[in-house]
Amino acid sequence: MLFESPYVRVAAEYGTATLWLGLPGDPPNALDLARLRDIDAALAAVEQTPFLDILVVRSANPAGFCAGLRAEALASLPTPADRAAFAAAGQQVFRRLAGLTATTVAYIDGPCLGAGLELALACDHRLVLSRPTTHLGFPDGPPCFGGTARLRRLVGRRTADRLIASGETLSGREARRIGLADHAFCERRGKIELHTFLDRLECHGWRPKPVPVPTVEDAAERRAFAERPPTVAAAPALPPTLNPIPPFPAVVGLVGDDPALSRLAAEVALRGGQVVVCGSGDVVRAGIAASLARGFVTPLEADQANGRVTAGDDLTGFDRAGFVLASGPIPAGSGNVIRPRRVVAVVQETPPPSPLPRGGRGDQRKTDPTPLACGGRGEQNRGRWSGPPLPPRGRGVRGVGSSVDPPPPAGEGARGWGLRLFPLSPADPDTAATLAAWLRPFGYTVSLDPATPPAARLAA
Repeated sequence: MLFESPYVRVAAEYGTATLWLGLPGDPPNALDLARLRDIDAALAAVEQTPFLDILVVRSANPAGFCAGLRAEALASLPTPADRAAFAAAGQQVFRRLAGLTATTVAYIDGPCLGAGLELALACDHRLVLSRPTTHLGFPDGPPCFGGTARLRRLVGRRTADRLIASGETLSGREARRIGLADHAFCERRGKIELHTFLDRLECHGWRPKPVPVPTVEDAAERRAFAERPPTVAAAPALPPTLNPIPPFPAVVGLVGDDPALSRLAAEVALRGGQVVVCGSGDVVRAGIAASLARGFVTPLEADQANGRVTAGDDLTGFDRAGFVLASGPIPAGSGNVIRPRRVVAVVQETPPPSPLPRGGRGDQRKTDPTPLACGGRGEQNRGRWSGPPLPPRGRGVRGVGSSVDPPPPAGEGARGWGLRLFPLSPADPDTAATLAAWLRPFGYTVSLDPATPPAARLAA
């Protein structure tokens, strides 16, 4: 072991070293100043080891490669001078990585966003394991650790500037097509492709690299990062729970062909879950086809996902569903099929404007609570997941947590998602926390309604 800290370690064998990132928290492997110093110390240990020819940077966290900066780190930088110093520190660490005499390879599996993509850009080569959860881009803002100049050198100034300005995220195969990645491959071939690529590097031998120097783009990044408005740490959206969070259900039910819910159901099928649909299921299959077209999955994986989708005109198979998504009233007789204590989320159209407070940004607003019918019997719900069909995921036109294209903007018809336990129990904070944990990997956020008297909500 060349270097070891609580969350970063470097192991070496036969001239090849691996830098493992095991930084806790959500998003995965998010960076702050202390973690940057850990990485810098690990790189210093690699510099002092003369027999190393290759360094592989990869994640020890199964949730992803590196998804940017910690929100707490940004909130701890109240002044422009603090933010400029933080950006300069990150640029120095990544410049050290780019200047290593060993050939560096970033093995990307899962989200590679913001500062995480800058970490990969500082490596000589990028290998991407292309799956529905793997996205590359800058959805949260422009680079601040030297990524602008490196991205322009790789893909050209016009393509780089468009990718940064749009906040768009790419699949592994899309990144390979524009020159951002050297190679993209499916999960089954991950280990084989990595070892084959490393063998090829060893055969080619060591090649000298130019010494990285600060660029004009680095100074511009520091200025832009310093001019960002201070970040305020958000309070937890949901209270802590007493009960453990159950795993994501193996079977998800879908009632109707709502585009937003169908896209979520397509993601479930792409990630190995079973989906039973009361409806045609055409929109779910269209979502799988869109993921295939963008290169998140192979044709074989898309066929396997389609095989996990079962559609019909009734609720056959819903007895196995632990989570039910509905775009309207659930068909009569559901009480004999859907088991008790199953989580049911119902999409509702936005009611007429009311004097009650609204939330959100721009035209993406929370909807007012309305009575919710489940299993043919109506009862107003006390816990609700509210917001647009897909919550904001950066500034791009594609979602960060989803491999299929998002629905139209919320301004074209925002909806709230009613949340409850089937058939009559109102949803409690534990249920909302469970749903939040389930849907966080898909890029969704969950919050509870403000506590308002039931009569006031019914009057709205």
